[in-house]
Amino acid sequence: MDISKNYLDNILPALKNTVIRSSSEIMDIYNSDDLGKKDKSDGSPVTIADLAANEVIMKALKAISPEIPIISEETYSNDLLNHNHKLFWIVDPLDGTREFINKSTEFTVNIGLIRNGKPIFGIVGAPFSGEIWSGSVFDIEKTEQEESYTGSSLRIVMSKSHQTDVDKSFLDFLRLKDISFSIIEKGSSLKICSLATGDADFYPRFGPTSEWDIAAAEGFLRSKGGLIVKAKDFSDLSYGKTDSILNPPFFGFRNNDLKDKFMPILSEFTKKLL
Repeated sequence: MDISKNYLDNILPALKNTVIRSSSEIMDIYNSDDLGKKDKSDGSPVTIADLAANEVIMKALKAISPEIPIISEETYSNDLLNHNHKLFWIVDPLDGTREFINKSTEFTVNIGLIRNGKPIFGIVGAPFSGEIWSGSVFDIEKTEQEESYTGSSLRIVMSKSHQTDVDKSFLDFLRLKDISFSIIEKGSSLKICSLATGDADFYPRFGPTSEWDIAAAEGFLRSKGGLIVKAKDFSDLSYGKTDSILNPPFFGFRNNDLKDKFMPILSEFTKKLL
């Protein structure tokens, strides 16, 4: 199937409506007395909001594009690792479930489109604020953010609930290198969205994430000239891998200029500590 800008433009209203409806389901449960929290086999939490949003999204995508397979966190099993789809939707109906349970406001609805292992489109909704962001590879030329980095302090966005010892070692490393920085704490895929909207410059992630956690947000980020690369060798992330649904440690950048500027220092850190 050929995916074009015209195709994505035509289905975008229906996708936005899907995000709005799933967000409404999420907020109804958020404002209720019972979130229906359970623990999955891997120890991660799930609520009835995850499942309700997933049902809305799955039905909508099957109606919008019945020919495109769907990989969703809430229906995924390891026997799908070798699905070999060249084109597929990847869905996280509620990213930031822990934030949702803790009555934070930083959780998102995520729908990404993967072609040949790369995100070519993403739409992300923030149910609490009602904001929706979307973009595709076809938008890059007119919105690319390749201005030179001239900031005196690097704005680093990091997780509110998943900071690790490696994160702390990394920040200590930057201090030793006299890199001036400030920390912006955000939950869920809002970290990557903040790169795309220009509210942050850099997102280092050393802890585990799954493909559906970041696919949609990376699609949006790439539409704004940003990128995510593997921390180990600065190559692109891959989606639809046959060995694991987990992502390796990665770095997200607001634009390519930032990547080029900080790559030597980041490479030094990864060779020492990763």
